[in-house]
Amino acid sequence: MKRWQSLLLGVVVSVATLAYALRGIDFNQLGGELLRGRYLFLLPTLLLGIAGLALRGVRWRALLDNRIGLGHSFNILNASYLFNTFLPLRLGEVVRAFMATRLTPPISMFTSLSSIVVERLADILAVVLLVVLAVTIAPVTPEIENAARISGIIAVVGMIALSIFAARRSLAHQVLNLVLRLLPFLKRFNLTTLADHVLDGIAPLGTLRGAAAAFGWTAIAWAVSVGMSFVLMYVFYDQPQLNAVLLITAAASLAVALPAVPGSVGPFEAAVVLGLTVSGMASAGVPEQQARAVAYAVLLHIVGVAQYAFLGFLGLSQEKISLGDVLRAARQLTSRSKNATPAPTTPS
Repeated sequence: MKRWQSLLLGVVVSVATLAYALRGIDFNQLGGELLRGRYLFLLPTLLLGIAGLALRGVRWRALLDNRIGLGHSFNILNASYLFNTFLPLRLGEVVRAFMATRLTPPISMFTSLSSIVVERLADILAVVLLVVLAVTIAPVTPEIENAARISGIIAVVGMIALSIFAARRSLAHQVLNLVLRLLPFLKRFNLTTLADHVLDGIAPLGTLRGAAAAFGWTAIAWAVSVGMSFVLMYVFYDQPQLNAVLLITAAASLAVALPAVPGSVGPFEAAVVLGLTVSGMASAGVPEQQARAVAYAVLLHIVGVAQYAFLGFLGLSQEKISLGDVLRAARQLTSRSKNATPAPTTPS
């Protein structure tokens, strides 16, 4: 997709999702909610946000087998979140890999990108489990609860299967060869090469230490993130609901992956409003509740973006690298990856 088409799609998505979030809103009521907010709760919210980012830094360091200092891990991770927030195409992941190559001793691009793949898989599992937990503790229909539990079981089984394949690459090749024999038309897609790239990326899951680091630190980091969103609800709500926060956290995490204008303006707000609506804390038929939901969504977004911006620029400063240098290097690396043709590999 060409750049202008991507930009246009992002604008369309942002406008559509903002329209959903702001439907039926009385902006006078929205202003009133924002003015009446108890902003004293911002301080513990910010502290929990920093703690969550620090825990993700610990996770990335553990996935790299503690080959970098925690300070470097924290700084580089925050810089990558800064770029992911304001630039398209998840450029922050490339930035993270590039900055790791500048360390002493350097971390290879392949090693960094492999660890990022494992992080994303662990985060996907966490999002699914957040939804399962939310519908378990909230009064929902049996159909929704069963669907969520089935999704959770599929996610857990899938992650266990990936861990087994990461530890026993030959078994993964045997399964793939069996599939290709049963469905020979799939051979045209060069699935063996693709499978090897996937296996390279999830290699840390093949050891008990790597899997424990990925899932253990992920669970702690996401718990802190949920706590941050829960505390922030006290700015506008007297009695926050845990199931609402779980749904908000999961929905917002998925929404930021959508194409949108910088900062994910629109999808984020729509996801938060949707989470509050599904949980019963907001109703389109009650303007006051809708205004409060939008006020919370806007504040949560501002807190997150401001945090990424401040800590991201601080991380760049601490790592002694300029914004322009990072952008140029990331674009060069992205261009190389697009033009590179992966060499075929032989199944073991």
